[in-house]
Amino acid sequence: MQICTNNGIMKNWFIYLIAIVVIIVAVKQCEEKETKIETVIEYVKVTDTITKTIISEPEKIYVERVKTLKGKDSIIYVDKKTSTAIQVNKYDTKLESNNASADLNIVTTGELLEVTGTINYTQENKTTTITEYKSKSGLFLYGKVPVSNFNSPEIGVLYQFKNSLIIGSGVQYNNFTQKPELTATIGIKIL
Repeated sequence: MQICTNNGIMKNWFIYLIAIVVIIVAVKQCEEKETKIETVIEYVKVTDTITKTIISEPEKIYVERVKTLKGKDSIIYVDKKTSTAIQVNKYDTKLESNNASADLNIVTTGELLEVTGTINYTQENKTTTITEYKSKSGLFLYGKVPVSNFNSPEIGVLYQFKNSLIIGSGVQYNNFTQKPELTATIGIKIL
């Protein structure tokens, strides 16, 4: 029978404390985080209200009456009045909204009274989501049997800390001593 002195107990507790600190540091160092970055781009049609209209003084120009060219009605501009040309007013107009502007040329045969409407454009909305995943811990039940001979079967539990450290304990039957033995397991992730 061996009697432990206070110094021996203190020395053993110091070793246990160092072992626990080393295990905790190893777990903290090996924690894995997986980061998933997902970007979603959405194109949205925006209708914006006209907030300002700038209309220039009319410019007198001459145009041929509407002619159909290549299946499309077109106005033909000419330099002077002819028997087929008429005098019209051309207005350079600028429409401004909250987020866009439009430059328009308006040709009319009469007096321009009003320009109204909306401006439509496509707006890009970009959303980026960053998600961090931490590895989860888990408890495992295991059984172990040697393949070559059935001399020391074992059963136990393993606890895996966040995919970085494994601590386990088990009971193994030793055929040589004909007694069960307690086993301890520790595994540290290296790759």
